[in-house]
Amino acid sequence: MTVDPHSGLPADWTSDKQDLAELVKDVKPYTGGDEYAIPDFFASNEEQQEFVAWVRAERDKELV
Repeated sequence: MTVDPHSGLPADWTSDKQDLAELVKDVKPYTGGDEYAIPDFFASNEEQQEFVAWVRAERDKELV
């Protein structure tokens, strides 16, 4: 069975020949996570620390 990964897509989306410089011309350099931060996302520092602890515990479970 053969599958065409480009079937149904417009021709300009499927071109394998695109200039990388053209693709990234408007991309800003990454300067840190602060620009993506949402102020006051957590109600308190304690809530944020609980979330961080939960994420670490979940990651640790997957490593075992």
